[in-house]
Amino acid sequence: MLKKVLAKLGIGKANGAKPGAAGSTLPTSARSKPVNELEIQQWLMTRIGALAQINPHDVDVNRPFAEFGMDSIQLFELSGDLEKFVGYKVSEIAAWDFPTIVKLSRHLSNPGSEVSVSSTVMVPEEGNW
Repeated sequence: MLKKVLAKLGIGKANGAKPGAAGSTLPTSARSKPVNELEIQQWLMTRIGALAQINPHDVDVNRPFAEFGMDSIQLFELSGDLEKFVGYKVSEIAAWDFPTIVKLSRHLSNPGSEVSVSSTVMVPEEGNW
């Protein structure tokens, strides 16, 4: 099962993506320029679509990650994969602090700026993570 999920996500083998493409995990140094907010959104839509088994174009970028059925392990893995994609350190709890594609991509595309944390932060007691 894990191998199927990893294969769908293109982890552990070349996925044929061009450098800097939405599914690419190449570090920024391998790209001609840093990723922007839209590229991060597209990358997240592809990953979450694969995990939720839906078309990436049907992924609502304003919907909380928990509503896609992502558990805490998947969110930690997502942070690690995002780190490879953007080419710099991503907090392991970024998906909890910025619980939608829009909020997380905005935060990651402006890592030095302050982005307000959502009032819909994922709370363990509510079972939304």
